[in-house]
Amino acid sequence: MTSELDEAGIFEPDGERWVPTAIATGPWDPKALHGGPSAALVGRLLLEHDPGDTPWFLARLTVELIRPVPTAPLRVEVEVRRPGRRVQLLDAVVTGPDGTEVLWARGLRLAQQGNGLDEATVALPELPSYPTPADSRPWAFDNPMGWRTFGEAFELRLAAGTPFRELGPSAVWSRLRLPLLAGQPIHPLDRVLTLADFPNGFGNSVPFDRFAYINPDLTVSLHRLPEDDWVLLDAAMHARSLGHGTAGGPLVDERGVLGTTVQSLLISPR
Repeated sequence: MTSELDEAGIFEPDGERWVPTAIATGPWDPKALHGGPSAALVGRLLLEHDPGDTPWFLARLTVELIRPVPTAPLRVEVEVRRPGRRVQLLDAVVTGPDGTEVLWARGLRLAQQGNGLDEATVALPELPSYPTPADSRPWAFDNPMGWRTFGEAFELRLAAGTPFRELGPSAVWSRLRLPLLAGQPIHPLDRVLTLADFPNGFGNSVPFDRFAYINPDLTVSLHRLPEDDWVLLDAAMHARSLGHGTAGGPLVDERGVLGTTVQSLLISPR
């Protein structure tokens, strides 16, 4: 991982377009973005679209990566498909410079209203006992791709499981090193959504040099946002011999679970 970042953000505004910086690039093609920046961009824009007087919470984000998202200026159009005072569905379409649609997304927004519930009385499932970020091993991102990739946008620490490129599940703490949107502070939602597209990388169970395991979609469900800088992804992959699978796991901060993320996978020989 490089010690310094040249970028002011993962995306820079350019009128009605968003321009990805080099660090947004994915591991499969130097001309295509990683899914994390793409998901985080549409998630923020869906959350903040025409809020009115309502404090909204983005409870679910589903992203369809219908084509590689290019490392080029992007236009994002948002539409409210299901209006409501307490529940809304919004759609986003991302297009490349030539007008080709490259990503579709749907967000479920819920109004935040106090209901008198004492959260301390709510029974929760027992979780694995993760070491804190301070007690976890620093994990330098090993990038053999020959170009900068999105893993360099994070400080990473291995809490449990196997190091990167060794096969098997991994629980990894991450801290975002730069803003999603240049000129804006890091939003707690950014910390979750930028990390949510990493299950097939952190939890990979098939050799990277023999197989490509690309996800055509991503679904993130949340019940709260992180309360500090560090977010953990406990990632595992389920690969099948007929060319498909899934990867996913819980998203966690030091207080507990925030939600879950899951990817569908297309697993192909190289």
